[in-house]
Amino acid sequence: MNQRSVIASLSLLSLLALQIEMQADPKGEQLVNQYLNQSARRSAIFKMGVDYQEAGKEPIQLEFTWMRKAKQGLMSHLIKMEAPPSEKGKLLLVHEKPDGDSDYIAYRPNSALKKKVRVSGARNYKFKGITISVQELIGGELQKYDHQAKGIKPIDGIQCAEVENRIKPQFKNDSNYPRSIAYFREDNGMLQKWELFGDSDKLEKVIYADEIKKIQGNWTVAIARVEDLKKKGKLVLKVIEGNYNQSISDELFNEDYLKQNSK
Repeated sequence: MNQRSVIASLSLLSLLALQIEMQADPKGEQLVNQYLNQSARRSAIFKMGVDYQEAGKEPIQLEFTWMRKAKQGLMSHLIKMEAPPSEKGKLLLVHEKPDGDSDYIAYRPNSALKKKVRVSGARNYKFKGITISVQELIGGELQKYDHQAKGIKPIDGIQCAEVENRIKPQFKNDSNYPRSIAYFREDNGMLQKWELFGDSDKLEKVIYADEIKKIQGNWTVAIARVEDLKKKGKLVLKVIEGNYNQSISDELFNEDYLKQNSK
């Protein structure tokens, strides 16, 4: 075999290996969808509290109302800031499509851009150096990945199914974490822990479900804790009050509502 044939063979093998690596595993997909369908993809209204601490900085507390609507495969989220006073009235609208793509619109009461910002960065709420993505906290971003089941592993004494996730090619520029590992509880299918790896495949963030409980019969992550290993910060997200409501008006999730209520 000449050198050109060897190179061609190696290239073909590399391509085949890449295709195998990117194939979704049915078991992994099942575990992820089971979690999303029973919790994250349900219409609800939550009052949320956020506590954030970072070394050398003053603690930060936030409150917001989170409304979400599931309709025909589309997941819509409306975040309305309630506290502190400087943030009150700020709005973030997110439409998550079935293919994993999303649209984001942010309204800011004092913005010089007519209150409206339509950029990819609007997917996160930013305040005094902290960045919050509710979709990330509940694992909603998992739909941007291909999934492979890796077996069973105990996490904090709880038997969990380990699932490795690799970002889909079309979303490689839409995430800071090309690879992640999620652990789903065997007893109720809920997300127990989520490890997020950066571009250098270094562990950068870990999300823990510190409290999981049923609210109106629906399993819910009532307390999520985020360890940011890069900033050495800790964020705790708590459900203060929750209401699963299937009759949430569609009108809450359009731009006209944002224009009328961003004040």
